[in-house]
Amino acid sequence: MSIDFRVEGLDDLERQFDRLIDTSKKKVMQKALNAGIAPIKKEAKANAPVDKGVLKKSIRSKQMKYTENPAVGIYVSGKAFYWYFIENGTSKMAAAPFLRPAADSKHEEAVDKFKEKWKAEIDKVLIG
Repeated sequence: MSIDFRVEGLDDLERQFDRLIDTSKKKVMQKALNAGIAPIKKEAKANAPVDKGVLKKSIRSKQMKYTENPAVGIYVSGKAFYWYFIENGTSKMAAAPFLRPAADSKHEEAVDKFKEKWKAEIDKVLIG
């Protein structure tokens, strides 16, 4: 499952971002992406069905490698291999989605958090 968000209307911030050196750009972008994904991850954990809490504890985020543009993703790690069956259902079990509804309900907040953090981090580097 992949969900993409496109943020537009940030021309002024993009010009400021372009003024940064490459090492600063990477750090600034990583911090902004992590801030942006946090509301979705928090909502996914809140929506996850709880038995022993394994699924909830296994919801994580990480920077995506090997992508053309910087990206961050949410994944379910380790012992909670069964997340896919809960999210999508099976022939014997109805779906109980928790990831997709989190992304759908928190995408605007995620974009806002990304923009706020991106601006703050750019200002921190440029202004000092």
